Amino acid sequence: RVLAKPQLAMARSLGLLLCIGSLAIAHGFVAPVGLRSAAPTLSANNKLPAASSARLAPAPLAPRMTLTPSSVAHPDQVIVGSPLPIVYVYDHCPFCVRVRAIFGAKNIKHEVRFMANDDIETPTKLVGKKIAPIIEIPTLNEVMMESLDIVKRIDEDASMGPSILGPGTDRSDLKAWQKKHQDLFRSLQRPRYVSSGLLPEFALKAGRDAFVKNHPVPPFEKPDWKSDNYDMATRYAKYNECMGKTAELLPEANKAVEELEGMIFSAKHCSEAGFGYDDIELFARLRSLTIIKNLNLGAKTKGYLEYMSAKFDIPLYDQMAL
Repeated sequence: RVLAKPQLAMARSLGLLLCIGSLAIAHGFVAPVGLRSAAPTLSANNKLPAASSARLAPAPLAPRMTLTPSSVAHPDQVIVGSPLPIVYVYDHCPFCVRVRAIFGAKNIKHEVRFMANDDIETPTKLVGKKIAPIIEIPTLNEVMMESLDIVKRIDEDASMGPSILGPGTDRSDLKAWQKKHQDLFRSLQRPRYVSSGLLPEFALKAGRDAFVKNHPVPPFEKPDWKSDNYDMATRYAKYNECMGKTAELLPEANKAVEELEGMIFSAKHCSEAGFGYDDIELFARLRSLTIIKNLNLGAKTKGYLEYMSAKFDIPLYDQMAL
């Protein structure tokens, strides 16, 4: 069918708008529709609800991070060969964030491959078991696991630029804070990881099922949770119960994050000694706080997360917080 000139012009305009919108979403300038809407309830068979008319409203223009690229200094990009190094990770995993962080901080060009949470074949072929993170450096025929071992190997490799990490300082205060509030934040974070289906490892039902089956919410212990005492419907019901307690748990969480303000030295490094392993470990843990909508992070904590997000080239979850 041949379109008349007015129809052709309208079609071209619509196509251009769609292209611009897709690029904006891909680069983080516009949040995809519905990312800031209320958390959907997971059903027993883990089917997400259909989008409501409210969720189809256009998302506001908003940058992914408040920092501009020039606000954080990066070394010149390092390209170690072709094919590029490959990092196999889950997005939510703090151990995986450690590895992504050292590649980002040293500005080493690499490929990130997000594995499905139920993917056993890929890691088993690489290292003999289901685990993450894993790095593969094809030019060296090298494969490696264990996050801090990988961080050390990449940081100290002169072919990938000079070492940038100061030694860890055994921040017992930060470790105690994490242990003290572990159950609280597991109750808030774990259901949110899988609720939207937006994290790549949870894009499919099988990936969400694998995570829910293997990751209990408090007060359950892992051996009991994974036993035949509970079916998937019960496990999902417990996840939904945690989501339903948000109003009750959020004030407690806000008090918990207030404590961080006195523990973080500055936006550029959490310890007085300077940037180093402490930051690799702390950012990896604190990043997941940003998936909790209306969590009132203090100015120092927020500034630290935003600075490290830019330095490590790892987005926060603000745009998809539930």
